[in-house]
Amino acid sequence: MSTVGRNEPCPCGSGKKYKKCCENAVNIDTLVSQELDVLQAQLYDFIATAQSAEMEESYHHYLSKMDLMQADPDIYEMAFVSWYGATQQDADGVRLIERFVDKQLSTVTRPQTAEVLESWKNVRVTAGTVEKLDDSTLRVEEAITGDTLIVTEKFGKLEENSFFLGLLLPNGEKYLPFAQYFIYPAIEKAAMELVKIRFEQGEFETLHDYLSAQYLEIADVGFVLYSAEKKKAGKAAAIGKASVESDTANDSDEDASDSIEGVEIWKTPEYNEAITSLQTFLSEKGEDKKESELLVAVLEKYFYTERPTIRNPKIYSGALVDMAKNIDEISIRHVQKELAEYFDVSANSISRRSKQIWESYQDTVSELLKATNT
Repeated sequence: MSTVGRNEPCPCGSGKKYKKCCENAVNIDTLVSQELDVLQAQLYDFIATAQSAEMEESYHHYLSKMDLMQADPDIYEMAFVSWYGATQQDADGVRLIERFVDKQLSTVTRPQTAEVLESWKNVRVTAGTVEKLDDSTLRVEEAITGDTLIVTEKFGKLEENSFFLGLLLPNGEKYLPFAQYFIYPAIEKAAMELVKIRFEQGEFETLHDYLSAQYLEIADVGFVLYSAEKKKAGKAAAIGKASVESDTANDSDEDASDSIEGVEIWKTPEYNEAITSLQTFLSEKGEDKKESELLVAVLEKYFYTERPTIRNPKIYSGALVDMAKNIDEISIRHVQKELAEYFDVSANSISRRSKQIWESYQDTVSELLKATNT
């Protein structure tokens, strides 16, 4: 076994003498790990203290759309800061994480640490099924790609069927979770289906690109799905304690509630905005209440069934009003020019979407009309 003299260069590559570097350390990996922990904290602070009108505007834009994340501002802020700095480019096409790495590289003396820091520019945004291997290791089976990712962190108790969403910093063949990541129990199947459907219906080449654009929305929907699962569990427990007569009497009410809840958990902020904009328009124009409810029901059914990736929700609002011209049984009529001006979108966009929904949902409209008239 070879030994290193105390005055010889340290084998870790720092350039320091062995006695002033790693002689008394447990191992180099421990030192590198400690330095990476410090760099992670510095990275977050670097992003959080960055001042730009674009970042401020983006912060408030997403906050207004986050239904449940608004309930915990600290979680939202950490999620936003880490996501923005890791994925969003400035006017020069550079992300804050890249600026941080370039700035800090000159201050890092240990080659192993510098190599990992440089790799952080390739941050990976991921979502998938998660399994705990030990107290400091998770295995994530990534959605879409099926890749297996090993994530190291001090994790607490982890329930089965959990869904993972996070920003991962490369660390050799493993990854470190950056700042705020999310582990949602009991929703793995629903969340994985949601990611798959939205990815397939979007215009993204890779899962990373999709999640880089939709990270905060998926995080918020995760809260919604998890909340719905908790409600179901609560109902199941309550029903288990109830009498037979009570169960029988409430069967229809429970079925109706579950049906509504099944739709609600899929509503994203974009879906809600489209539905709300449609309701507001119909109300302001004084349209018949039942006819208005029919159009809203069609839009909700369309979102629930198709789950499209939406870039401009108001196109869908205008499209449903425009689609009404095809329905003889209702009186709502507005020209495309009026709708385009009201919803601030192009008339062509409204026309295309209206035609698409009508071609796919004529039967749904007929069913809803029958239900309304009975």
